[in-house]
Order: sequence, then structure tokens, then C-alpha cells
Amino acid sequence: MAVLLLAACACGNEDDFGVSTEEFAPNTGANEIINDMYVRNAFIIGSPEGESLPPGSSLPLYVTLVNQRTEPDRLVSVSASPTFKGFQVRGGGLELPVRQPVGGDVNPQALLTGSTGDLRSGIYLPVSFQFQDAGTVQMQVPVLPPSQWRATYSPWPSPTS
Repeated sequence: MAVLLLAACACGNEDDFGVSTEEFAPNTGANEIINDMYVRNAFIIGSPEGESLPPGSSLPLYVTLVNQRTEPDRLVSVSASPTFKGFQVRGGGLELPVRQPVGGDVNPQALLTGSTGDLRSGIYLPVSFQFQDAGTVQMQVPVLPPSQWRATYSPWPSPTS
């Protein structure tokens, strides 16, 4: 009897069990934790497959940040030296409230500027994330082509005049 009851329970729709059928982009990015600051799914969108970008190029960086500390924090810089000369962080710095994810959508959270050489997708770059209080973490971040689900991601916003 118990076997029949269990089998009957398994016949329902996935939604009956609280499983979402919503599709999400795969986590192909880099992940790291520093002092209860979670850096999740960090990736850079680079050149189309088989192509390279010339020196001086700028590339957007996408990431989800979750502050599990007891106080708010702030992402103050992102660098990928010596491959890039500079960076911009959205809004001049990302405010990171406690236990609220920041980023993780189709908008980049940083822009790596002034590449120092030809750059192709399919590589990993050492990227440093510096937080005001949590410290600095360096991780290997993949450079992915602008294809598949990444084709719908937004570029870095143009400066307003």
C-alpha cells in the first residue's frame, strides 16, 4: 500500500513539488568567498568565437555579489592588471546591503578598460575585486563569447552628454 501511495505522489506536475520550471543562465562564471562576501558567477563578455579584440578594447564584467556580513559594504574597484589598464564600477562603486544580492542580471557591474594586447574569448583572466571592508579577492574569471544566452546581455552604458 505504501508503495502505491508513493508512486501516486510521483505522478504530479513538477510545480506540485515546488520545483520551478523557469530557465536560468548556467553558472559558467567564477565563484569565491572573502570574509562573508560572496562573489558569484563572475564572467566577462569578450570577442565572438574565432575573433580577437584589438589593444585598447574595453569589456563588460558581470557578477552577483551577496554581502553576508553584519554591516553594509561596498565594491570599490575591479582590476585585471596587466591585461587591462583600468576599470569602471557601476555608479562609481556598488553599495552592498546586508543579505541582498547585487547584480546577477543582464547589466554589467564593471567595465575593464584599455586592454594591453589582442584578446580572445575562451581564456581566464586574473581579476581582483576590492571591497571597502571585506578586503580584496583575486579569482580567475572566464572571458566568454557574446553568444547563446549572453547575446541578450546589455553592454556598458554610454556616458550621457
